[in-house]
Amino acid sequence: MAEHKLLVVEDSEPLRKVLSEKLRDEKFEVLEAAGGEEGLKIALEQKPDMIITDIVMFPMDGLEMAQKIRESGAWGDEVLIIALTNQNSTEEERRLVPLHLNAYLVKAETGLDDVVKHVKEVFKNKKK
Repeated sequence: MAEHKLLVVEDSEPLRKVLSEKLRDEKFEVLEAAGGEEGLKIALEQKPDMIITDIVMFPMDGLEMAQKIRESGAWGDEVLIIALTNQNSTEEERRLVPLHLNAYLVKAETGLDDVVKHVKEVFKNKKK
């Protein structure tokens, strides 16, 4: 039985599939969504323990999805959220602050194994 349920929201199917597989190999239960709207729907229905989301997606981006989740009530306020991005802009960082993200990872600087390590660290730190 998986200890934690994760939702991976990524519009790049190959990246979503590979990351999801790596997480399943680590015994996580993994749900997948191809975009922000689908991610929001699945998140509110399934209430995963963590959401890993790409930021740049259309029509709803990962930050807009995260904001709607944060505004959805007690679960949304507490759920762990990790953002993955290809951009590292000041404007994007300003949008991140009120979302209380647990991690912000730049894809070009972070391998998939490192994403898995970050996921484990965030869960470990939450237990403290």
